[in-house]
Amino acid sequence: MAPPSVGAPVLQTLSAQQVDQLKQRTRGILNYIVNTNSVTTYFRNAPLLARYRAELGLTTSPDVNHDVPVHGKLEVDFSTFTGSVPLSTYEDYRSYISRFLESPCLKSSVENLLAPGLPSFISTSSGTTGNSSKYFPKYTHPKHMSQATATSAATCVPGADGGLKCAVLACGVAKTIPFSLATAGTFRNHNGWSIDNDKELVKTRPAGHVTPAAVAFIKPYYTFLLLHALFAMSERSLASFHTLFITVFSDLVRLIENHWEELVRAIEIGQIPDLDGLGDLRPHIQAHFQPHPDRAEELRKVGVNMRSAGWLKKIWPNLTLVAGNTTGSFSAVLPRKQVRDYVGPTVSVQSVMYASSEAWIGVNYGAESGDSIYKTLDTDDVFEYLDIEKPESAEHITQAWDLQVGKKYELILTTREGFWRYRLGDVLEIAGFAPEDGSPLIRFLERRNAIMRISEEFVSEAELRRAVKSIEDIIGPTMEFSVVVDDRKFPRRYGFLLELDGEPGTRAHTAPRRLQDYLSSTNDTYARFSSDSKIGVPSVRILGAGTFSAYRSWRIGVSGGGSGQTKVPIVLFNPEARDWLARHAVKELGEGLQEPA
Repeated sequence: MAPPSVGAPVLQTLSAQQVDQLKQRTRGILNYIVNTNSVTTYFRNAPLLARYRAELGLTTSPDVNHDVPVHGKLEVDFSTFTGSVPLSTYEDYRSYISRFLESPCLKSSVENLLAPGLPSFISTSSGTTGNSSKYFPKYTHPKHMSQATATSAATCVPGADGGLKCAVLACGVAKTIPFSLATAGTFRNHNGWSIDNDKELVKTRPAGHVTPAAVAFIKPYYTFLLLHALFAMSERSLASFHTLFITVFSDLVRLIENHWEELVRAIEIGQIPDLDGLGDLRPHIQAHFQPHPDRAEELRKVGVNMRSAGWLKKIWPNLTLVAGNTTGSFSAVLPRKQVRDYVGPTVSVQSVMYASSEAWIGVNYGAESGDSIYKTLDTDDVFEYLDIEKPESAEHITQAWDLQVGKKYELILTTREGFWRYRLGDVLEIAGFAPEDGSPLIRFLERRNAIMRISEEFVSEAELRRAVKSIEDIIGPTMEFSVVVDDRKFPRRYGFLLELDGEPGTRAHTAPRRLQDYLSSTNDTYARFSSDSKIGVPSVRILGAGTFSAYRSWRIGVSGGGSGQTKVPIVLFNPEARDWLARHAVKELGEGLQEPA
């Protein structure tokens, strides 16, 4: 992957030479993927690829023979691929991937399933829609087809240089194939951490990191975060935090505030507190934790004062970076006291990576805050782009060299891991092209399918974020929020579940009407069906402090996901999750309404 051209302007169009380079790179990746994965069970049997198999002359489903060399065996024509492979979704792969969850899980049923061999780990999704996790097998590939993976591993959690760091990652394990976050699984592979060596790994602390490896295996979310907080607080020279989502860092800071004296006392005496879920990992964690009475005294002088701007810089004078996903639904918390005011103006808050459970997508291209621009990591997988203004079919896919700056597209992936023209569901805006190699520069906007709808209207995530922002002058800063279908009264209405940074203002009771006016003025279909009494005036319920943090802990417990990975979706349809949040409402806003119904 070519390094950024420092100071060079972002390109608005591509030269003929850059177009040719993009075409060659894309076709080379596709040639590798097709020739490598053509021996797999999925490629040989899935109805999705029936037409493509016929075009390639593979009309039967022979037994997979991984001993037969496959590279160069098939002539891969790009136009044949684009003309015969349709769009796919997770449902096209679910029945195959579910074999990994069977008991017993037979090697014969999962070997060479989506890609040759067995996965090195299985990535679990972060549950964007609020439903149960999805699973994505991740395989080992040659070095020349793993450039994006290597870049991502080094970017998400740098090595021993750059000062002490706190990397909040989870490394869950199930049987002989690890189940973990994509970041943690990639970090495992990047560092050569085999599951066979976990018994030795849990005794270590990676070079340059404050937290011992054993903490990554802790399942309870609060214990996981408290231990990261404990080891981070004990090190005055800490330079950076690295999390998957910025909300994880926010949760960690809240726990520091709520457990301040307990954590300081533990640092003073060098004793790990009694926390849920430590089990056999306790001695391995305790071995790396020694008494630091001088540090404890220093922390007591600093005191717990989360409302003081730059408070965290007093705890860690060398802190320079907080890295975590700050785009999309996470952009709401970035400018608030949750993060920016905690660390002060001299600490960089960056969304260093744009990644999903399915693939590594982009690396930060020098922009900070929620408007991060990413350079696509289009060296391992094939990236295509579906014009969101056209019908949702493969015929309307745009290739990287034909993209238009300023237009919006849904990202489509064909991956080394055996996913074919897979709809990621993320809506991107093209910000330009990198001058060094012509790679598209993208800005994440929203989830395409995360649309709120009660009648015949459609309201996007972006519209809902703007709607909440429009009432912050009367309710105060919003830390996090979700929107549900509120069917407690007729007609149904949009139910806003908000966690505020402080108490709502004296005019907060007008928030429902303000939301109604805003949505009606910005969305014609909402206005039409609302005026027809098909949609009621929105409800606004204020959640107790720390509710979304508690939700993440609860959701991890019921879904089996990894600590630190659960997202709270803006549009929430899952009834169980909706009801859980609603039970934590402490006030409902509106004329004459004070307590939640």
